[in-house]
Amino acid sequence: MKPDSHKAKADEIKESLNKLLPDSGGKNVVAVVELSYGIALHLIAYGMQIRHNKHLDTHVGLPKYLRGADEDEIASLFEHLDTLRHGRWYGGRGNGDVVKECLKIIDKIERLIKE
Repeated sequence: MKPDSHKAKADEIKESLNKLLPDSGGKNVVAVVELSYGIALHLIAYGMQIRHNKHLDTHVGLPKYLRGADEDEIASLFEHLDTLRHGRWYGGRGNGDVVKECLKIIDKIERLIKE
């Protein structure tokens, strides 16, 4: 996928995410986390292609790949999001401020890829 297509896909998924917000009752936490994960993957692919002229089209090995490109902060953010995802999808971890945390991670990734 070309960089602009990744950015467009991230924006499209973000529009869907915004339809679930605010989620004060916590009904959509799993969906919010999954959509945030998809947004992050596309933003990272876009940013890596723009900044480094290469990217991965998968989440497998992404943190290692990012660290190899000196993108440690983005790698850490993605790992944190992956942990949130794992806890919601496979487990019964409490939701707490997960929605807010996902939105913060997306915002931080967006800022970092523009630097």
